[in-house]
Amino acid sequence: MKNSAAEWYLPLKNKYPNVSDEEWLLLDKYGKFKTVKKGHSFLSSGKVARYAAFVISGQFAYTIIDDEGNEKIIKFGLANDFLANCESFYQKKPSAINITALEDSLICSMNIKQLQPLYTIHMCIADVNLAIYQEAAQQTFEHQYMLSFKSPLKRYKFLLEKRPEIIRKISIKNIAKYLYVSREAISRARLLLKNKEGSLQ
Repeated sequence: MKNSAAEWYLPLKNKYPNVSDEEWLLLDKYGKFKTVKKGHSFLSSGKVARYAAFVISGQFAYTIIDDEGNEKIIKFGLANDFLANCESFYQKKPSAINITALEDSLICSMNIKQLQPLYTIHMCIADVNLAIYQEAAQQTFEHQYMLSFKSPLKRYKFLLEKRPEIIRKISIKNIAKYLYVSREAISRARLLLKNKEGSLQ
């Protein structure tokens, strides 16, 4: 059964205020609501991306496997975020990343190819597409900049300042994979910050 549009796009209206109700209803016609179970993939490595999605509820991780076989997280997708691998879609190449649910999640999935004609007709929808690209680029830059810090404490503090929602919502285990440090290093960083805050009171 298809959800009503109001159940998924209302939180996004604040994020993308230029999109009209009529345009959201148009996007709703292209959307299909899916539950992605914890541990299941929205996009699997080796598959060409054909779909994108808004996250209605839940959490996703964009993961890669390094040369030593370790899983690392390069990005998170939380509620009201957009899931996609545009590089795979536009280059028609197999995805190098997995996009996997960290918990049972609900998404509104859309065929990217079907959405493309809307960009020339509805400029506000095209603006959303551009904003999504800019947000993804900013997050990639912040992640790379954060990894330039050698200290796990500095990486954790940067994440706390720039993306506090990740600290609030994501497990220590997955934060460690995102910061490319051990879980124990994250625990020590949190303890050091807590002790420092306590000494200032």
